[in-house]
Amino acid sequence: MSSYLERHGRNDLEAVVALFEEEATVEDPVGSPIHHGIDAIRDFYGAIHASLGPMRIERVGPARVGGEEIAFHIRAGLEKPGSPPAMDVIYVIEVGASGRIAGLRAWF
Repeated sequence: MSSYLERHGRNDLEAVVALFEEEATVEDPVGSPIHHGIDAIRDFYGAIHASLGPMRIERVGPARVGGEEIAFHIRAGLEKPGSPPAMDVIYVIEVGASGRIAGLRAWF
């Protein structure tokens, strides 16, 4: 979780992608199309990083763990001058048998 937030915040595409299992899924935000597999995930984060740039990400409160899932609340803001205020995001990450991310969902 901490590695994901730190790598995503600094726009380190390959470091973010390295956290995911080959067949992982990303639904960000929940209700949008699901990105399935490492190539789709790389494309998704590449587009996000290119359009948003670096972000300030802070955790809000403790993470909650149940089974193989971690739920946590963050506040994310863009570093670009004139950017909108920071927004709250709830993440749920499923950790696979490999210890890497098998699934990630985000609500905002």
